[in-house]
Amino acid sequence: MGRRDNKVMVSLNGDELARLDEMRVGASRAVYLRTLLEEPLPLDRMPTHSEAVAILARMARDGKVAAAVALERALRDDASAEGPRG
Repeated sequence: MGRRDNKVMVSLNGDELARLDEMRVGASRAVYLRTLLEEPLPLDRMPTHSEAVAILARMARDGKVAAAVALERALRDDASAEGPRG
């Protein structure tokens, strides 16, 4: 990849910034946004588990009960797949 001499300033509200931070899962904001440009999400691809959990978490915070239930199930399934903790 070539040098990065160009900058883009983007203004986000608090909710948008929180959503970006949820979705970037450990990557810096710049790296995550570049990844979106390099690897656009195909419309026919199912989201990854972490993408789905982030979407459900946002919906649950917005008060959507079905999303909250689905999030709880997804997190419970994750915990049972890891086995007992000791």
